[in-house]
Amino acid sequence: MANIISSKIADFIVRFPPFDSLKTDEISSLSEEAEVLYFKKGESVFKHKEKARPFIYFLKEGQVLLRETVDAQKKLIDICDEGELFGVRAMLTGNPYVFEAFCQEESLVYAFPLSVFKPIVESNNNVSLFFASGLASGQKPTGLNTLYRQSDPDKVSDFLSWQKPLEELSEPLLLVKSNTTIKSAALEMTAKASNGIVVTNEEGKAVGIVTDTDFRAKVAGGTFSIEDPVSTIMSTNLIAKQLGLPLAEYLISMLKHNIKHLLITKEEEVVGVFSQQTLFSHLQFNPFSILYNIESAENVEKLCFHRNNVDHFLRYYLEQNIKTAVISQLITTINDALIKKAIQFSLAALDEEKYYRPDVPFAWISLGSEGREEQLLRTDQDNALIFGNVNAAQLNYTREYFIQLARRVNGILFQAGFAYCPANMMARNPDWCLSISEWKNRFEGWIHSPEKEALLLSTIFFDYRYIYGEEELVQMLNSFLKNEVQSHKIFLNFLAKNATKNPAPLSFFKNFVVERSGVHKEEFDLKARALMPLTDIARVLCLEAGNVTIKNTVERYRFLAEQDKSRKELYLQAAQAYEFLMHFRASEGIRNNDSGRFILIKQISKFDRQVLRNSFEPINELQQMIELRFQLNYFS
Repeated sequence: MANIISSKIADFIVRFPPFDSLKTDEISSLSEEAEVLYFKKGESVFKHKEKARPFIYFLKEGQVLLRETVDAQKKLIDICDEGELFGVRAMLTGNPYVFEAFCQEESLVYAFPLSVFKPIVESNNNVSLFFASGLASGQKPTGLNTLYRQSDPDKVSDFLSWQKPLEELSEPLLLVKSNTTIKSAALEMTAKASNGIVVTNEEGKAVGIVTDTDFRAKVAGGTFSIEDPVSTIMSTNLIAKQLGLPLAEYLISMLKHNIKHLLITKEEEVVGVFSQQTLFSHLQFNPFSILYNIESAENVEKLCFHRNNVDHFLRYYLEQNIKTAVISQLITTINDALIKKAIQFSLAALDEEKYYRPDVPFAWISLGSEGREEQLLRTDQDNALIFGNVNAAQLNYTREYFIQLARRVNGILFQAGFAYCPANMMARNPDWCLSISEWKNRFEGWIHSPEKEALLLSTIFFDYRYIYGEEELVQMLNSFLKNEVQSHKIFLNFLAKNATKNPAPLSFFKNFVVERSGVHKEEFDLKARALMPLTDIARVLCLEAGNVTIKNTVERYRFLAEQDKSRKELYLQAAQAYEFLMHFRASEGIRNNDSGRFILIKQISKFDRQVLRNSFEPINELQQMIELRFQLNYFS
């Protein structure tokens, strides 16, 4: 038995420095002499000022805090994670322990006798360098700050500009009545050097806005006379935002609604107009140019070229630690513009090739992470197409036309860096290019017969989001889905069971549960073990609450926090955790030039490991909650 234990110890410690530079016989002698110690949560391995024991300690599982007592207060010095040595200073000096080694969690520790370990340190140059460089826990003359992310001082001002609230407007508010002539409005706008006029009705309520663009496009071109009322050229697509919000909020609204001016209100009263031009003066780096170039691209090559610039934009904002919610909305807006342009190019290509376009409405929908507005990195495509009902004689041709359309769109998205879905969950697949009636039948089948495959498809397709075409088709599907789920609530129990199938992110000893085989052996699956459980739980709880329109995971948890005050804190913690995990995955993906899904834990900083652990806490609590809520013990 002793040989088996020492062999397991040897296999484990050789993965970590400085043991990875030891000879085989040195590893063997250490492992054979090691003692295996178990500590409960709250116990100490050794205490401050305690006489040093003849061991150096290695943390196998759990978490140990090194704490110093200052003025009767415990001060955290360091956090020991799996694979780290502690008790080093006492080993090197023979003095009492200067820190307390406190077990924050149940911990398993290997104790290596100094009689075996110290000769190795003295004879092995690599091991000596390891300790001389302060790379073992408790050795902090240098390098403590490397545990924490540092911002580039040159970029701080730009980062703050995003978060800075809009406290005042530089331009005066210009109000004109709707019956004012275009000529009078233009003269007043020129006199005040303003770039926007708010048009009001007789009651003084804002009903429209007129800008330089309206004068150029509608008056200079001869469409309207300068003696016509200004109401004939005003834009009525009014979006209002409160004064005092961060600049990022105004940027997102402009991008989302494809507008260049916002009404700014204070206590529900319009106090001014905020323009894209003014926003440019506040923000050094903005996505407007990328969006404009995508929307005005003349061909597929230029479209793809401009989409590639988003990678630089994403890296920049991740480095600035801009809120993940802001980044994801910006990326979503740009991706949506890309898809719309791809559809327009594809429709034009079919027309040019003399394909007969059926007189049938259709809607393009995004699924999965893009459907949830969470696709920061370019991953594989998940999309589908809905078309209006037609008679049996027209069905085959109608479907074939839209499949041809989808093939072209999917191809353009592929050229833009979005890989084809390995499971072929794309609109070009006849299974996912269906009439509205066929989609209803498909949803009904999944809900009435929640087999394994049906549940898997539900988790993907119920996160659909309208992108292009006839939005009413999507609204019809929303109403159908809501009614079906509410009238067949047993389906939610199966969906909840499915949401708990992924293993917990942490082991019993609070270590990361990594893959034990395959190409990703020893890597942590961030998507399957952390992001997916949070996504799946948010989905099933929103469906239970009857909300089928919110798709974003963070927004789902915020909605749930408002609906269920008793669990508000838990839901908000889940939202915060999800945002961090998205940000972390995107950062890792950019750093490693991959999807960011699989992570080598030993390659990330101790600080990030601790924040990751903290972000996992809501997962277990949420899973336990839905197990009770949906009585999952009764479902196999």
